[in-house]
Amino acid sequence: MDVLYGIFQGERLIGIGGINENLYTEDNKIGRLRRFYIAKDYRRKGLGRLLLGRILSDAKIYFTIVVLHTDTEQGDQFYTSSGFVKGKMYVGTSHYLNLDKRM
Repeated sequence: MDVLYGIFQGERLIGIGGINENLYTEDNKIGRLRRFYIAKDYRRKGLGRLLLGRILSDAKIYFTIVVLHTDTEQGDQFYTSSGFVKGKMYVGTSHYLNLDKRM
């Protein structure tokens, strides 16, 4: 699975996020969330959760774990409040989520 998602306001791209197989491991059941971004003027309106929810829902078909890397406090707060665990359990990551345990 290698997918890029977008949220548009008219023709303007206001949110983007992708997921693909994590290239840092041989386990093809680990997906990596990539290039996740919501335009500044559209943050704190639920669009990030909407986009993340859609990505994770689709990812559950292919992956059991989703990992990501963020180095910002805002990113850390967003992902941990979305159920991700902060920790470097997987190479090159800052957070992970077990999709089998996700409600």
